[in-house]
Amino acid sequence: MRIEKKKLELIIIAAVILIAVFFRFWQIRDYVVFLGDEGRDMLVMRNMILEKRPVFLGPTASVGGFYLGPIYYWMAAPFLALWRFDPVGPSVMVATFGVATVVLLYKFLREVAGFWPATLASLLYAIAPLIVRYSRSSWNPNPLPFFALLQIYSVYLAITRKKPLLFLVSGLCFGVAIQLHYLAISLIPISIAIIVLNSNFKSWPKAIALTFIGAFITFSPFLIFEARHGFPNFHTILEFVTRKTTHGYQSPNIIWVISNFGNILLEDIAKFSGTILTKVAFWSLSFGSIFILAKNWQNEKKRLIGSICVIWFLGGLAVLRFYSGQIFDYYFGFMFPAPFFAFGVVVGEYWQKNTFKLIFISFTIFASVLFLNRGFWQSPPNRLINQTQTIADYVIQKSQGEPFNFALMSDHNSDHAYRYFLEIRGAKPVQLETMVTDQLLIVCESKKCSPLGYPSWEVAGFGRGEVNDQWELPNFGIRIFRLTHWAGAPNPAGKPAVKEQ
Repeated sequence: MRIEKKKLELIIIAAVILIAVFFRFWQIRDYVVFLGDEGRDMLVMRNMILEKRPVFLGPTASVGGFYLGPIYYWMAAPFLALWRFDPVGPSVMVATFGVATVVLLYKFLREVAGFWPATLASLLYAIAPLIVRYSRSSWNPNPLPFFALLQIYSVYLAITRKKPLLFLVSGLCFGVAIQLHYLAISLIPISIAIIVLNSNFKSWPKAIALTFIGAFITFSPFLIFEARHGFPNFHTILEFVTRKTTHGYQSPNIIWVISNFGNILLEDIAKFSGTILTKVAFWSLSFGSIFILAKNWQNEKKRLIGSICVIWFLGGLAVLRFYSGQIFDYYFGFMFPAPFFAFGVVVGEYWQKNTFKLIFISFTIFASVLFLNRGFWQSPPNRLINQTQTIADYVIQKSQGEPFNFALMSDHNSDHAYRYFLEIRGAKPVQLETMVTDQLLIVCESKKCSPLGYPSWEVAGFGRGEVNDQWELPNFGIRIFRLTHWAGAPNPAGKPAVKEQ
């Protein structure tokens, strides 16, 4: 009987993992976001592979004008190579981390809450619309939930198994997490609070030292770059976090801030806003976690579990109070697994009572239906990789095998995605700083296309030109122009263009 029960559990969790795999890999190439930022990353990783030389500076942050560490490029480049420079390769890596997060969440909750609570929470995490969306495309913040969860799990294991070396693993995870998104710095006070509350003060120095060593190891490539260049990003980050801004929450009412952020987090995760349901879910998780912590304060292991719920979920929201900028949904990445972990722990506390068992199962079914009705598949695939590749091939064809400069006219995009395909096709555009050629090929994504006098360096640096030819790709809503030099002005072809200072 015990063997049959174990076999049934294996079948059920295998089904949950397969669901996670399906939602993260199904038609992944057709739905991948591949715009200028992704093209920039692919160009960096392709050069790493071809030149066999790692970079020590990562992607630029979305705000603030500073850069992240290089760890994302280091992790994603092998996948780009394995997929023979197809941009879907790094997205496969992200999807793999997404599945691994589901498995790790189940493993953690299985140990602290039991099989069914772990299964229900893992199932919801496997199909949550926002979680799935960020688990399917190449972007540096997207693997963050895995490393945040592994860091918290390592702290838990270090304390319960009394193995201090696991604090080193926690530090290694943090060194990676902070290079994926700077708000992962919130994991420092979260981890410290968990350690201080659940371990003897005599062990704190060793725990902190080992965590610091681990973080230093994985963060060292970026530190090397900073040290060699006078810490430019550290100075920029300091200036950014200390500048005054009208964004962010300045309210001294921390309970209001936490509840507001918590509701936003659950609305974002579920893609379900403007309803009292997410508020009810937030307060249920909050009060449930606090009650479990208070009820089991004298029980060391249960106090640890309850404190992880409260500190990671509610404490993580409270830490965001100190960020003065605008909060976007992916900023919550360091705590995406937190509400699901709290849900699993709350379910585990009351699972033995049939009434609560019925409530939890009904909630999971309701939430699953809600999630499935708001999944990415409700929108048709963008097929951006194929589109960009096709347009790049068309540009190559119209260049007639001659050297060309290249420009993009767009309201919200940069030209790196097109340049990536032009490069891997062996038709790398000539940089204006290197030489002005006899032709400038322009891709226009805007509704209004007026290439003459367009205010960009790639157009202005070409010199005064005239439209020699133009073509329309109606299937994509794209127009392509060929500009040649106007005969009434000196011809700058064959010389480098010089930017005005």
